[in-house]
Order: sequence, then structure tokens, then C-alpha cells
Amino acid sequence: MTIIENLIYGFAFVIVAMIIAFREKLGIEKEILFASFLALVQLLILGYILVYIFAYGMGFAYLLMLIMIFVASYMVNKKVKLHNKKKLFLSLFITYLTTAIVSILILIFSNIVPYEPRYIIPLMGMVIGNSMNTVHLTLNKIMDLIKSNRDELWGYLSLGATEFQALKPFTKNAVNSAVIPQMNRTKSVGIIFIPGAMTGMILSGADPIYAAEIQIVIMWMILSGAVISGIAICYLMYKELVKI
Repeated sequence: MTIIENLIYGFAFVIVAMIIAFREKLGIEKEILFASFLALVQLLILGYILVYIFAYGMGFAYLLMLIMIFVASYMVNKKVKLHNKKKLFLSLFITYLTTAIVSILILIFSNIVPYEPRYIIPLMGMVIGNSMNTVHLTLNKIMDLIKSNRDELWGYLSLGATEFQALKPFTKNAVNSAVIPQMNRTKSVGIIFIPGAMTGMILSGADPIYAAEIQIVIMWMILSGAVISGIAICYLMYKELVKI
């Protein structure tokens, strides 16, 4: 079948979801349709861009990764309600960049995957995307904790603790909560669900053992990235967080 035929048949999933939403009066039919078309446009554009990037090498791959990091920083910066937006954006950018660099260095020096755009770009997309979710959850959680436990925070400060030390219990709680979703996915992978990368490799004809090996590394990499990014954003933004 052609790409258009595949998409037409695949759209049946969207229609089923919309019918169920309509029958149950959920009121999200338009959102489902919009999200589906947005995914269609974005992924098709990405597919055509990757064709050229794969042909031109790692220089363009790194440029695409910087764009990913910029967009991820912008999206979280827009949603998180902190006053110093410039510092927040810069901190987000540094957090995602640091997480990506650590992940790339481990992949390169370990030789787990070939140092080529077709391998590095999807893996970094997973790292950045999951780090974005973790950072957003971390910031929301720590802000809620500070607002509901302001007396405890000021108590630490009045006893002589620095801002960083006073925020430490809140940071620990927030990062733990934000990492739980990824921790649960890592624990249940292979038993409750087969993750996307492994599924894609198996569907493309790869050896299941090799697909499992790569997926294990990906899960570890994403879990590591979640922890790094959650801690990093708290360290970079602690002075602003104390002020809320």
C-alpha cells in the first residue's frame, strides 16, 4: 500500500476514538481530531527533514537537536508560572543540553549504537522529550510544595540554612515524584508492554534479542536523563523557587 492508503486506513483509530468520545459525551472530539492532524503534519515534516539530515551527516543532526532543545525549553517555559522567564528559559535549555550531552557521550564511547544521525537523532529525541516531561512535573511539584509548606521553608532559613539547603527537602520530594512515571515504565517494560523502539525494530525485521538489547539501553538512558534533568533544573532555579 502507498503512504496515503496506510494513513487513510490508520485514521480508523482516530474515528473510533471520536465516536466513543461523542457517544459518552466527553466533549473532546475536536481535540482528538486536532491532535491527530497536528501529529500527522509534524511527523510528515520531520520525516522529510530527516531524509536530508541523514544525507548530510552529524552537523545537521546536532542542529536539529538544538532546535528540539529550544522548542522543549520554550514549551515548558510558557507553562510554568515563574516570574523570571528569561532565567527559567536559560535554565531549561542548559538542563536539556546537559542531559543530551551526557547521553551522547555515553553512547559514543560505549559504541552501543553507530555514531550516525539515523541512530543518534531518535535516541536524543526520546531523551529530550522525556526530560521535558520530568522537568515540568518537577517544577510543578516543587512549586506546590513550597506554596503549601512556606512556614517550613522559612523555618529552615531562620535557623541559618542557606536557600539551597532549605530547598533540599522539597527538591528531593519533587524529583522523586517526577521520576515515578519513568521508574514504573522501566520496571514494567517487557512484562506489561513492549516499548516503541523495540516494537519498531521487530516490525522492521531486526533480531528480537538485538532489539531487546537496544531497548534496555534506551530505558536506562531515559531513566538516567529523567534523574539528571530533574535535579539540574532544581539546582539552576533554586533562588527563583525560594521567592515564590
